[in-house]
Amino acid sequence: MRRWILLGILVITASWGCWILSQRHRASKKTKAEAEWSAAYQHASELFYRGEYATAEKSFTDILPNAEKQYPNDRRLAELLSLLGTSYSMDHKYEQAEPLLKRALQVYKRISPSDPFGTEHTELTLGGIYQDREDYASAEQYFSEALSISERTPGGPRYEHGNALLNLGFIRMMQGRYLEAEQMLSHSVEALSSDTFPWVQRDLANAIYRLAGVYLMENRYREAEEQYLRALRIQEKIFGPDSKEVGFTLQGLGQAYQAAGDTSKTTKYLNRAKGIAQRSSGPGEDSSADILVDLGEAAQNVEKYAQAESFYKQAINVYEETVGPERPGLARALLYLGCLYRDEQQFDITKAGPLLERALAIREKTLGPDHPSTANALSNLSLLDIYEHKFGQAENFAKRALPIEEKTYGLESSEVSTTLNRLGLAQRDLKKFAQAETSLKRALAIREKNLPTNHPWIAVSLENLASVYLAQGKYEKAAPLIKRAQAIRSHASAI
Repeated sequence: MRRWILLGILVITASWGCWILSQRHRASKKTKAEAEWSAAYQHASELFYRGEYATAEKSFTDILPNAEKQYPNDRRLAELLSLLGTSYSMDHKYEQAEPLLKRALQVYKRISPSDPFGTEHTELTLGGIYQDREDYASAEQYFSEALSISERTPGGPRYEHGNALLNLGFIRMMQGRYLEAEQMLSHSVEALSSDTFPWVQRDLANAIYRLAGVYLMENRYREAEEQYLRALRIQEKIFGPDSKEVGFTLQGLGQAYQAAGDTSKTTKYLNRAKGIAQRSSGPGEDSSADILVDLGEAAQNVEKYAQAESFYKQAINVYEETVGPERPGLARALLYLGCLYRDEQQFDITKAGPLLERALAIREKTLGPDHPSTANALSNLSLLDIYEHKFGQAENFAKRALPIEEKTYGLESSEVSTTLNRLGLAQRDLKKFAQAETSLKRALAIREKNLPTNHPWIAVSLENLASVYLAQGKYEKAAPLIKRAQAIRSHASAI
């Protein structure tokens, strides 16, 4: 009996020992599998951070099934999905990137404790995909969520915070909300300036470049020049003097000098930018088209109208051949050529209408009916309709443009004064004299407040207001306005 009891104990002991050894073996296998997976993940990550995206994508894809099986609610799966999606997005493989990044967000939300930094990075990457697709509503959603996470997580990376502000500022700029854009981009520059890593400096230069663009749209040319030069110094150091980034900033700098009336510097910087664009453009793209429009404007400003026409036509051809028929850049080229045909007597004015109408249609479709660039097209069509005696249509176009410009640029901006002049002339020719007088008086007051006393635009406003009084036979009111306008023009011709 004792033998059987002892044998039973030995059997139980042996069984227990086998179970312990089995568990240890399984744990050992699990530890080994985890170690192998971790090593493979680290290798794939290193490939990604070296910019070897295609090789990294294959490595990540190879270990993804194991991660899905072993770590379904773990940070490791979330990070793998996020990095793989980011790698695809860096390769512009958006169709593959988008679902992976969205899955990463789902996993990040399931894990505990939460990972705000991983979530923030993934939100920013998704926002970038939608921004590249020009789906600004979706992009704004993800960038706003990323910014919210950053603001709720003190002590987090300033880079992510600055990046969210940079992208939201760019979207505000595209929407024509320049004051909001300026504030966001200024804060982005501040956040990104605290870090010296090369990739942060890259985004810092981009934030400064965007801020310069806002200043340019706000007619703050000296500030725009300063910021473009600051961005240029960083970009030349990081990317080299012939990089695309440097080319874009040179173009912006040329535009700033153009707006300030410095033709020599305008041509210098635009020609350098054009050379870079032509050397760096790949198949199916040509960023020199924008620069051709700028060169056309520079030629037009010094009355080289045939040369300006040639530049505008070249730009339109490049746009149509490379980016398609419905892009904001094409609308700009069409608008400039249409205005040249409208304003200069050596051209056929009947060619202007189809160009300006096509520009308006593109802007309404791509930018929306309330965008300031759409308002600009409306205002320019208004002036054309005045020249062609379509006064009712001219009034309607100006009335549509005016509230957009008032909201965007302010009640006393040059854009508002220009459209008020066009509205007043249309109302004059419709014999709405009281309304015309109100519009033109307001335009004159804006120009007298913002421009030098002898500026020719003031003379134009004086003559326009005088024409309303002359149309009503009120010569005593018209005479002093005409006298002032003549004195301004005499002063200008004497300089």
